[in-house]
Amino acid sequence: LTLTSPQPGKNGPLTRILIGMHDAYTGLDTQSLRVTADVPLGGVGAGEELSDKFKPVSQGVWEWKFAKPIEELATAKLDVSVKDKQGNTSRIVRKFSVGSDGK
Repeated sequence: LTLTSPQPGKNGPLTRILIGMHDAYTGLDTQSLRVTADVPLGGVGAGEELSDKFKPVSQGVWEWKFAKPIEELATAKLDVSVKDKQGNTSRIVRKFSVGSDGK
């Protein structure tokens, strides 16, 4: 499990959230993908499930492209998790912010 965008710390305008997922052994249970944020994002309230916003863009890569870039955002936290078909969970908790002056 990887979270390519946003990066930790300060980011420039945020146009998407990009997740990479792969399991070489049993495969992934993509229905187990869970994504939440502690702030509202893209019209979805803080703490609400975001996984249904993500679409596969290539093998193992999932993207939520925002209708409008996020230009400013104080410190936020994304919590991303997915299980493999044996039930093992991978998780990333990422703190980030968005500001017009980039990183």
